[in-house]
Amino acid sequence: MESAQLIAWCRQEAQRRGWVEFPVDYLEQITAEQARQIVAALRRDTLMRLPEWEIAFFEWLREVDPPVWHDLWGDSSQQPYIVGISFLLPLLQDRLRGFPICDLVSVSNYYFTPAHITPNEGVALLEAIHTAGREGKPLTLAQEFLLEVSRGAIDIWHFAYYRQVDVAAVKEAVADLVQAQALLHFRSAEELAEYVTLE
Repeated sequence: MESAQLIAWCRQEAQRRGWVEFPVDYLEQITAEQARQIVAALRRDTLMRLPEWEIAFFEWLREVDPPVWHDLWGDSSQQPYIVGISFLLPLLQDRLRGFPICDLVSVSNYYFTPAHITPNEGVALLEAIHTAGREGKPLTLAQEFLLEVSRGAIDIWHFAYYRQVDVAAVKEAVADLVQAQALLHFRSAEELAEYVTLE
């Protein structure tokens, strides 16, 4: 489908439902450029429902870490999983990273970007991780997490879900990295705000 048709369809959907709900086949065909055009064309207050794969992640989160799920969705006056359409591009670009969990208020945030890797200990550890990878050596969970952070912004819950590891174990890995001065951990949404982008 061409961009103009997609934009027209999105406007009709938003008017009819109150939000845009993309069919899976649309999501599989929309290019990054089309996603940018959709976001630019629609008003900033246009809403969309999260893709099914991201809803499956949040249903898992509701089970394994209820306080985080309730911080995100529990006080909503509308049904959960409705977000601003400006999240379309990051949701399509990388399922591992998904909808960024970075503005929790009642519990601590565990959202990290490459900028949180410290210039000395963090970079040195990252170099050691790359060397270990080239040599075929197994990595610890902390090393795997730091490597993933170096590739792009991610929260611990998406990492745990897609790696099928325990959330508590990832929190321990983060604590180890912070203690080793390899990773900065900003727990409040206010501290994280400057690190959050949708591109």
